[in-house]
Formats: sequence, structure tokens, C-alpha cells
Amino acid sequence: MQIRVTEDTSDDPAFRGALRQSEIRYRRLFEAAHDGVLILNSMSRKITDANPFMSQLLGYRHEELLGKELWEIGLLKDEQASQAAFRELQKNGQVRYEDLPLESKGGERREVEIVANRYDEDGKQVVQCNVRDITKRKQTEDALRASEERFRALFELGPAAVYSCDARGVIQEFNQRAAELWGRSPARGDSSERFCGSFKMFRPDGSFMPHDECPMAWVISGRIAAVHDAEITIERADGSRVDAIVNIRPLMNERGEVTGAINCGFDITERKHAEEHQRFLMHELAHRGGNLLSVIQSIIARTLIGAKPLEEERNTLTRRLQALARSQSALLSKGFQGALVAEIIRLEFEGFSDRVMAAGPEILLNPRTAQTFALLLHELATNAAKYGALSQPQGLVDIHWSIAEEAGEARFKFHWQERDGPPVAPPTRKGFGSILLTKLASQDFGAEPTITFARHGLSYSIDASLPTMIAGNQRINLLRSSDYS
Repeated sequence: MQIRVTEDTSDDPAFRGALRQSEIRYRRLFEAAHDGVLILNSMSRKITDANPFMSQLLGYRHEELLGKELWEIGLLKDEQASQAAFRELQKNGQVRYEDLPLESKGGERREVEIVANRYDEDGKQVVQCNVRDITKRKQTEDALRASEERFRALFELGPAAVYSCDARGVIQEFNQRAAELWGRSPARGDSSERFCGSFKMFRPDGSFMPHDECPMAWVISGRIAAVHDAEITIERADGSRVDAIVNIRPLMNERGEVTGAINCGFDITERKHAEEHQRFLMHELAHRGGNLLSVIQSIIARTLIGAKPLEEERNTLTRRLQALARSQSALLSKGFQGALVAEIIRLEFEGFSDRVMAAGPEILLNPRTAQTFALLLHELATNAAKYGALSQPQGLVDIHWSIAEEAGEARFKFHWQERDGPPVAPPTRKGFGSILLTKLASQDFGAEPTITFARHGLSYSIDASLPTMIAGNQRINLLRSSDYS
């Protein structure tokens, strides 16, 4: 039998010195720690020791902490919670609280995390609680969360189409505006969805642009530093196209390496259409300006022929030029694409007479026929006011226009009828008004007008091919009519 004899070292000076040094080091760590440390009796749950940081955190002096339970110093909300925590500690040997509110003696609220461990100390069960103040960390996390929420709101609610790609060009994030611009919602993180979520892309000159040659691909590859207001055309899967302006910035890490890019784009399709329309208007204005000068010269030459007193001819010329100006106003309301028959009639008789009744469907005349129609309408109105129905208090003028189908062709039918005026007779001299009502109307409408000088009043009719008179392929609504009194 062998008997092992263990030497008692408790009286060994070297051992006692080492033990004393260990205790000094422990005490220094205990007192200098930037985390709170509490030592508790495992059975009574009362504090037996606390380091200075714990006193500073709670606002209690060291002596005030000793002999108290955790709930009494604001670490746990009540005695029941404290008992529950100690039961879990007895069972598992450790308890952890990652987010626990703490209220100091002075009422200051802090956020802490606690790790409590149970261990033996000279045969006694001791509990050590390490308390870390995480208030600043929580504030930083809350600020970061709020910032992310604001960013997400801006990302989703902003008017711009925004999306991001990683270093491989794979689409990571996109907002609803981007999906609307593309006409589709690509799969996030799908390696086959690279650089752009559009179906197809085209350059401003109309040439096809492969996805790996698009502006996003160039920024990610480093071929260009960034993109400023680049214009592209996007084709959707349904064949529709939209024009867009894009701005792209790279994303970089701390070493300056490109880790991806963000693209911010705007749909400028409507703006492009507006620009094209503006160019059309400018061209049309220049074209019409030249034509108007020719028309004005013709009106002047045929009005001032010297057969009437100068004052009368000057007044006639002024009224004819005003009629021409009204026709331009009617054309302007439709962007010089044409003018509505009803609008031309309204402008001519506005403030002129309340004894004119007009009715008919909505028809948009092309610019040339609209201008001629306005001039002949003015001549009819002037003659009616000077010699016809509108020269008498009881006289009336009925105006009616319609569309009729004859032999498979749409016809424009216009009728002017004067009633209850003085007897009328054909003019003895043919001036510019007569030429306008007959030859010019026949030339511009492609049909010979019919003029009847009846005892009950003058009538004037036009029966012309509708396609030669309307603007473009204007669709006519036969059910809608405009009435003017």
C-alpha cells in the first residue's frame, strides 16, 4: 500500500505571498473594471460586495448596496422577478439578460445587460453579476434603426426609380418606381438579373444596348467613375418604350474597392413628348407665319380695290383680319392640329348676335380648311348683319352641320339658313366676299358650295368629302353635339 502525503502549504511564505498577490490583482481588476460587478449570497440573494463602477452606475454608496436584493436597487422590477431569476440560476448555473432597464437612485434610466454566474467559494455558493451599461449602444442602435426607416421610406416613396447592384452586377434592391419603369419585378439576388431589370435597352440614337454594356455595368467595372444624367430608352416585355435619365454612383469599401453601385433614374417620356410637341409647334408657327402673310396680302389686295369709300374698305379689311385672327385662336387651342367647327362658330358670334342657333357633332377641321371656314363664316355673318336676316330685329340664323354616309364615303354637310329677314337678291358685283364664298371654298373643300337667294332668306350649303377636311384620322363622335345661342 502506498500512502501519498500532501504537504500543507498554507504556512509556506511563498504560497502566502503568491496568494496575496493574486488577491491584490483580483481586487484591482474588481475595482478598476468599467463594468459593474455585484457579489451576492446564493441563498439570501443579498449583495455582499460591489465594485466602484456599480456604485457610480446606480448612484448608491458602497455601504448602501450591501445587504440589498437586486430588485431593491432597480435591477429587477420586483421581488417575484428576483426570485424567478435565482431559481433559474440554481437550475442552470447562469442567467443572462441582454436588454434590461435600470433606474438609478436618482431616477435616471439606463439600459444594461447582465450575466449572472453561480460558483463555489470555500464551500459556499456565491453569485457574481456582471452588469454592462449598454445605454449608448442602444441609443446608437435606435438612431440607426430610425435612420434605416427613414431611408426605407424615402427609397419606397420617392419619385425616382432606385436600385442597387453588388460587385458582380447582381440586382440586390429596387423600389416600386423601378419596377414600374421596367414593367417587371426581377428576382433580388438572382445571378441572371444583372446590371438592370429592364427587358431591353437602347441608346439615344436607337441602337440596341446589351445589359453588360449599360451605364451600370460600366460603373461597376470601373470603366467610368460615375454617370451623370445619361439618357437611355427602356423597352418593356409588352413592347412599350419609356425614356429615362439615370445617375449612377459606385459603392466602395474602406480600401477604395468598388463593391457595387446605386442607380437613380427618372421617367422622362412625357417630357420628351412635350419637347417633340414644342418643336412641332415652333415649326408650325414658322410655317403658318409665312402662310398667314400670303393670306393677309391676298385679303388686302382684294379688299382695297378702290370701288368703295376708303373708310368703308378699311373697316371691311379690319373685320376680315379679325376673323382670320379668330381662326388662329381656334387653331391654337388644339396645338395647331386643327380647329373644332363649333369653336370657330362660337368665336365668330361671341358678342355679335344672340339670334344665331348652331348645332352639330364635334368635328376637328384641318388647319387649312379651318382658316377658310372661319373667313367664309365671317362673310356670311357680315352680309347677314348688313343686308340679311340679322339686319332686322326679328331675323334669325340657323346653322347646322352633320356627317352623312353616302356610297361608302363620309360626307361633311354644312347648312346656313337665314329667316325672317328682308328679301335678298344675288349681288350685282362680285367682290372678295363672293369669291371667298364660291371659288375659295370650292378649292379648299373640294366641292362647289350651293347659294340660294330666296325671298325668306339666304341659304348657303357645303357638301364635301369628310376625309379631305378633318385633321389627321380624327374620329368623329356622331352622338355628341355643341349648341351655341
